[in-house]
Amino acid sequence: MSWHTATAILGVLLLGACTQQAQSPFPPVRPVEPQELEFAALDSSYQRMFERSLTEAPFANGALAVIAPQGDEMASYRLVPCQGGAAICGGGPAGPAGRLVRTPDWFVVQGLYGRTFWLSHGGDGYLERNGQLVPLSWETRGAGTGDGDAPSLDTPYRHD
Repeated sequence: MSWHTATAILGVLLLGACTQQAQSPFPPVRPVEPQELEFAALDSSYQRMFERSLTEAPFANGALAVIAPQGDEMASYRLVPCQGGAAICGGGPAGPAGRLVRTPDWFVVQGLYGRTFWLSHGGDGYLERNGQLVPLSWETRGAGTGDGDAPSLDTPYRHD
């Protein structure tokens, strides 16, 4: 028997298997909510490791610009490491000093602007005001969020 004949017979057998499969009904598909999906059962230490290796930590590159909703408006804040890294100052290095507390998941800045800033890796977090949490976004000041403490562009090349 030639290989052409063997290939043809094999093809016919495979097509026969497909037709038998098509006759049997597939199990019903139940839609799921996104909350029900579990991508991996990792404990929090693995999640922290990946987050820290792939995203920027607060204050790793200096001062931060923070923006958060305040009623119908957006409020902005400036948080600057000061006193040799022992404190965080509001507005600039000579501004009022707040306290930085580090937890495994958060950089918590207390005592500035009458609020508590919960900053996480990657540029997000929460602003606590009167016991309520609202989402916030932060960015390193030198990355183009204002005049900042460093050049607004990360390259030495002119951008006219």
